[in-house]
Amino acid sequence: MLKGFRKAEIIVYEKSVVGYVSYMSSYMYFDKDGIIVESASQKLPGIPWITGLKFGHIVLYQKLPVESERVFEEIMNLTQILSIYDLSVDKIQYNTLGEATLYLGDIEVILGNNDGLNGKIAELSDMLPKLEGRSGTLYLDSYDETRTNPMYTFKPRN
Repeated sequence: MLKGFRKAEIIVYEKSVVGYVSYMSSYMYFDKDGIIVESASQKLPGIPWITGLKFGHIVLYQKLPVESERVFEEIMNLTQILSIYDLSVDKIQYNTLGEATLYLGDIEVILGNNDGLNGKIAELSDMLPKLEGRSGTLYLDSYDETRTNPMYTFKPRN
C-alpha cells in the first residue's frame, strides 16, 4: 500500500514449515498445504523429518506430489498437537497404511492410526520423563480413551 511518494507499506505473511523431506542431498521444507517453501543444504532446528511419503519429483514453491493429499492434514494435525505438549521429534515416519511412528532421540513411538491422536500424545508427554536416558520402542497404537487404567508396552533396545 502506498503511503506517499517515498513511503510504502508491505505486509509479509510467513508460511510456517511443518516438516521436511530429503531429496537429492537437499532438505525440502514444506508447509501445511504440502507446498515446498524452502530448499536447504542443512537441517533447520525443530522441524521433523517426514519419511514414508511416496513422490516422484519435487519443484520449489509447488505442492509435494504425494499419493494422498490427506497426509498433509494429518502431518499438520500431529505437529500442532506435538507443539501443544512442547514435544520435539526428530522424525515422523508413515507406513503404507498412513500410520505414524515418532522418533525422539533413542525412543521410537508407534502411534498407529490417527484415532485418539490427542490422547496418545498426552500419554506420551506423561511417560517421557520416565523414559529419559532409555532406548526402545513404546507402543501407543493400543490407546483407547475409554480405558481408565491404560497399560502400554515399552520394549527396551539392547
